[in-house]
Formats: sequence, structure tokens, C-alpha cells
Amino acid sequence: MYIGDLSKRTGASRKAIYLYEELALIPTPRRRGTYRVYAPEVVGIVETIRCAQALGFTLKELAETLRGASTGQAPSLDDIVEQIDRKRRALQAQIDAATTRIERLDELRQRLADAPALWDCEKTA
Repeated sequence: MYIGDLSKRTGASRKAIYLYEELALIPTPRRRGTYRVYAPEVVGIVETIRCAQALGFTLKELAETLRGASTGQAPSLDDIVEQIDRKRRALQAQIDAATTRIERLDELRQRLADAPALWDCEKTA
């Protein structure tokens, strides 16, 4: 299938597909003249890439995990699980940091409510 067909079937832009190819996330397609011809199984790979991106994985992270996929060597289940666990830990750290900031904002808001005159800009004569 040509790149336009692959793009329509997966929702990935042509530019994204070229990038996936450049990063070896998908196999290099064969050529028919000047046109790239992608194998049908590339649809599933592109859909997986887009799903992983929606879950917060970067293309660099995917390339590290899926490096051998474009040559027919699928990553081990352990490799994939480790990548998922790393991403989960990173997201949890972001959640924890955001929760701490929210708590500090709540504390600041309460202090302001307890002492509103501190924020009164009107001059008292």
C-alpha cells in the first residue's frame, strides 16, 4: 500500500510515517518506481506507535524498545514490561509533584483568606 493509504488507514500523517521510517520504528518499504510500498502489517505497527504516543511514550522511547522490530526481531516481553514500568513510575512522580503543588496552592489560598488585608492595594488614609 502507498503512503497515502497507510496514512488514511492509521490516521498518521505522511510526515509522521516518514519519521517512523527514519527512526526504524517501521520497516523500510520496498519501492515501486519512486513510490514507497508498505506491507499490510505496517498498519498494525503504526497503530501501536500512535497508541503508545497517546499513553505518553516518546518516539525516542519507542525506538529504544522497538529497535529490532524493523528487522524482524521483536522486543522481548520483559523489555516491553520494563518500558511500561519506567513510564508508569515517571508519570507517578509527575502526579506526586503536581499534588504537592496543589497542596501548596491550597495553603497559600487559605493564608490569603485568613489575612485579606495583606493583598488590599487601596491606600488607607
